[in-house]
Amino acid sequence: MATVTANAAQAGVQPKGLRVGLVAVTGFYSFPTSTSVGTTIQMVKVPAGATPVLIRVANTSVGDNTIQVGDGNDVDRYAAEATLAAGMVVCTLPADPYTYSVDDTIDLLISRASATTLGGAVYLTCIFSMDIQGRTP
Repeated sequence: MATVTANAAQAGVQPKGLRVGLVAVTGFYSFPTSTSVGTTIQMVKVPAGATPVLIRVANTSVGDNTIQVGDGNDVDRYAAEATLAAGMVVCTLPADPYTYSVDDTIDLLISRASATTLGGAVYLTCIFSMDIQGRTP
């Protein structure tokens, strides 16, 4: 059970975009060998004030993975037990909008993996709103 970090969640990397409107961030992680149950992959950073409106996960692994998509506070905030097969895409539209009060990461947790899950990569795209809320002129 390890925690690894994808390219878009590395130290010193921040999503590029204005502090208002929609921002899209994509991160990927290449599996060096097979996937392990309990591995958490920090995929993309989300800044304080961000509200995710769409999260898309894609996979190029040969086998099947069952994943949870969440963050540092709730491992399945966006998807609980979603199955990814080779070339499959999972999209989630958050039912209950959540606005981050502090910087965090959107994470994937490998909850089940097949014996044939060798190599490949996982990609996550998050579109979040940075609209200013609760402010009066």
